[in-house]
Amino acid sequence: MREAAQQPHSRIVLIDALRGSALMGILLLHATTHWSFPRYPETSSTWLGVLDARTRDLGLFLIEGKAHAIFAMMFGVSFFMLQERWTRRGIRFRGRYLWRLVVLAVLGYIDGIIYYGDVLLTIAILGMPLVFIHRLGNRALAWIAFVLLLQVPALWGAGQALFVKGYQPMSRQPWVSELRLQDLYAEGSFLAVSAANAGRGQLARLGWAIESGRYLQMMGLFVCGLLIGRSRILEDPARSVRLGRQALFWGLAGFAVLHFIKHRLGGWGLPGAGPGQVGNLLSAYRNLAQIAVWVGAFILLHQCTRARAALDLLAPYGRMSLTGYVTQGLIGVPLFYGYGLALYRHLGAFQSLLLGGGILVVQCAGAHYWLQRFRYGPLEWLWRSCTFLDFSTPMRKDERQRMLSSER
Repeated sequence: MREAAQQPHSRIVLIDALRGSALMGILLLHATTHWSFPRYPETSSTWLGVLDARTRDLGLFLIEGKAHAIFAMMFGVSFFMLQERWTRRGIRFRGRYLWRLVVLAVLGYIDGIIYYGDVLLTIAILGMPLVFIHRLGNRALAWIAFVLLLQVPALWGAGQALFVKGYQPMSRQPWVSELRLQDLYAEGSFLAVSAANAGRGQLARLGWAIESGRYLQMMGLFVCGLLIGRSRILEDPARSVRLGRQALFWGLAGFAVLHFIKHRLGGWGLPGAGPGQVGNLLSAYRNLAQIAVWVGAFILLHQCTRARAALDLLAPYGRMSLTGYVTQGLIGVPLFYGYGLALYRHLGAFQSLLLGGGILVVQCAGAHYWLQRFRYGPLEWLWRSCTFLDFSTPMRKDERQRMLSSER
């Protein structure tokens, strides 16, 4: 998520396209899970039931925990680029960016009233430490990222489960709140759902981020994104190819090892809560390996002329990521929740995935159309204007800018 640049040539298309791919993954996962409302109709068709189950499993395996993570990493990249741009313009960065995050938190809270799974409020809160550590050297930042991604609380819990007799993990209160919300999403009115999301839903979302350790992963990826932006590696095709190869190699190697260990845990006779605690930790590490594979493969494919043309279709979607993310929920929630069309009663995971693909096509086409005529996405413009408390910045392009956009 970052504001559109003043001139088309200042865009780094690879960054926009990679962010767009993460946004695409988020949309498809949300569609498959009915926007955090995973209730599905019973089907008498054996083959469709199998297809639905495979779709759910594949979506969780390939996308869940990966797409949002890449979205977070690109936030760190954008943080650096915005910091550099504002510094050149003489803007006092720390206070202004903290205010920018407050604005994002407000937008996220409002969006969370419609869709309780909104992640913008979490990003805004967890992004604040970046403002205070971004001046540290690369080595210090790398160590901070490493410690955060190590998931020390989960590592400690796994050790306790393995070596402390009778150890029991903490009860999962956020999950209880979420389960209570499911019945409301099925039968409740718009006002009832909104009221619950404004309170219980927000607490359940933040509680889940803490309990699952995603808050540490997200903060670690923010710092990784800051380091990537600072290195300018994505601006240099030769260096980005090397990064892509290394990320793909180590990601595949790490995935193979972690996946093998995770699926052998059951036969190792681990005591008590050991299998669950260790399995969750290995899943978190495996997600990081899959993130590396996603990013590495995307970078390498982007260097191929034919593949680049296809991947760059996601770039306008990535430029309008704030608008795209919020409108996903505004479209999807009324489609599946009980107060809207209640499609959860009629569409299984596979059919929902196809519907999500249709929404993706519409959103991407809309982003292309919009950015041919306007300098910013609607919410990007609002975010920028509220950041500077200046609403005079024109949204519409002048004729010269429109011609430059059409030539691209």
